[in-house]
Amino acid sequence: MKWLAFLLLLALIPATESLAVGISIDAGLTPPQGRWILRTQVRSMSRTAPEGTTDAGMDRLMVPLVVVYGLRPQLTLGVRQIIDWRTMTMMGNENKESGFSDLYVFAKYKVWRINTRSYTLGIAPLVGVDVPTGSSGISNEFWSINTGLFFSGRSDGWGADLTVGYRFSGVANVPADDPDPGNELGLNLALAKQIPIGKSGQTALAPVFEISWKDTASDQADGVETPNSGETAFTLAPGLKYTRGDLIIEGLVRFPVSQDQKGMQMEIGNMYLIGIRHMY
Repeated sequence: MKWLAFLLLLALIPATESLAVGISIDAGLTPPQGRWILRTQVRSMSRTAPEGTTDAGMDRLMVPLVVVYGLRPQLTLGVRQIIDWRTMTMMGNENKESGFSDLYVFAKYKVWRINTRSYTLGIAPLVGVDVPTGSSGISNEFWSINTGLFFSGRSDGWGADLTVGYRFSGVANVPADDPDPGNELGLNLALAKQIPIGKSGQTALAPVFEISWKDTASDQADGVETPNSGETAFTLAPGLKYTRGDLIIEGLVRFPVSQDQKGMQMEIGNMYLIGIRHMY
């Protein structure tokens, strides 16, 4: 997989130390020991049926609330709760659901780091658990485990973060009549250039560019793949961050470049995101 090696190389290019480069992913949030990062965003996204099939569609508004704490110099703990609104349309009919998604608890441990005058490099494994605490109609109703590696690089105002993650879906509590959900493999590469504003060193503007790829395996029932499940998607997302002291305002637009759904499934549309984070 030459392209995967290329992404890893980019992430480890000596790329000033700052908080997470990425906007759409939380793995890079790393507060110093004894400090907190609070992040919230508004995300608007959609799915539509392939052209020439049906008029089915889904509009979704998500508000993730993320709290991260630096427990040790190497250890970061975090929790994420999403408020979710969904509107499904089909044949002129509309169905709306809203509530809390499943609680997500995660930890990241820094195992390797190089600090020099010209660059910083780091690697940290991470693990997270989806706890089925969500509202009826929103919750997955099963437990899932997320594992991954986080790579970071900083140099001369440039930053690069790469997250490689694997999700073991439905490790417990899958309803007896439901198929086993497919696991997910995902990559997210975030690149940014910090541009100082003024002479105080407290204010900066950073263009951000994210490259993401995710493969979701088909669900399975009795060892057989179920129809109309599983997909692969490659997306790009230009964004912008404004930093003033410990406050960051961020936003991006993510759009699919290529996608492949198995069977009859709705296609991924654009995502629009705006958010804020603060370190205490």
